[in-house]
Amino acid sequence: MAKFPDTPVSLLVRLATDKTGIADEAGWTRLFELYAPVIHAFAEERGCEGESEDVVQDIFLRLVSVLREGRVAVGGDAGKFRRYLATLIRNELVSRWRKRQARGAGANVSLDDPEAGVEAYVDSDTAAVVDAKWRLARRKVAVDWALTKTALSAQSKAVYRAYVIEGRPIGEVAAAFGIPRNSVSQIKTRVERLIAAIEMEYGD
Repeated sequence: MAKFPDTPVSLLVRLATDKTGIADEAGWTRLFELYAPVIHAFAEERGCEGESEDVVQDIFLRLVSVLREGRVAVGGDAGKFRRYLATLIRNELVSRWRKRQARGAGANVSLDDPEAGVEAYVDSDTAAVVDAKWRLARRKVAVDWALTKTALSAQSKAVYRAYVIEGRPIGEVAAAFGIPRNSVSQIKTRVERLIAAIEMEYGD
């Protein structure tokens, strides 16, 4: 199996020592690839459908700044970084909510106002939600990696896509590839084990 590159911890530690952002441009790109989908999905779910790309960009501008300046101590804990990221996301969404309210309902909008509806918009479990979205994103990356960058046979990859990703019935998949139904199940099990191994290698 190919070595999965850059666990979140190793990547964050490396970027935290790159004060210029020039020495490790590929690392910054990788960080964006890892976390942008999580931020984007969270912003979309919190009512920022038309602004989610802007939310991602604004948060990453802050991330680049704080990492270069050493203001986030990531150490060996990617979970700690995600909690910090959750705080950035919440603050960004609250800021945008306030601006919308100010434009539509006057300038004196307080998040402490029980009538403001902030709790319904950005709940207190942001960190847990971001962490859950991170795990979904990690799963997707692991599946993509298994199906594009491993030594699995082309047929195994195609069978897995048809049966698991496309959700086609096992009998239909078996007939399409000219293999027994139990072979389809065996391929699924083999690929799922590979995906799980990639997720474990990638870190928590």
